Amino acid sequence: MFKKLIAICLISTPLFLGACETYQSGDLPAPSRLEIIKNGTHTKDQVLRILGAPVYEEPQENFIMYAKIRKKSRAFLDPKEFERDIYVFYFDENNVVNGQKHLTLADANQVSFDSAMTPTQHKELSITEQLIQNFGRYDAGGRDSTAR
Repeated sequence: MFKKLIAICLISTPLFLGACETYQSGDLPAPSRLEIIKNGTHTKDQVLRILGAPVYEEPQENFIMYAKIRKKSRAFLDPKEFERDIYVFYFDENNVVNGQKHLTLADANQVSFDSAMTPTQHKELSITEQLIQNFGRYDAGGRDSTAR
């Protein structure tokens, strides 16, 4: 019995860890269309007509962005980003292209998170105090909760 259990674990472990899914966020226009856009030759309306709707548009800063991000996940592990292509087009005050950037995964900023926590200025409640405090706050249905 014990040998069968070990055999099942050994056989099923690679199946669970080997399950791999690829996710994609966004999509890019065809490379031939991206090559058409040159600085000083196209207006914002022409760029939108050639490339289509952007992923992000910032009217105040006057730029638009096209992006494609691909991630791979294995079984229950967090997804890992393995491909990133971002094209940013900047416009001057006359809405003419005056700059563009192509950013990849190599251009990403590596941010290290600090695990320190800022203390809050309130009383820490125990689980019992929280349960007593929340008693009667939830609507069991059948009555109008906005009438309270």
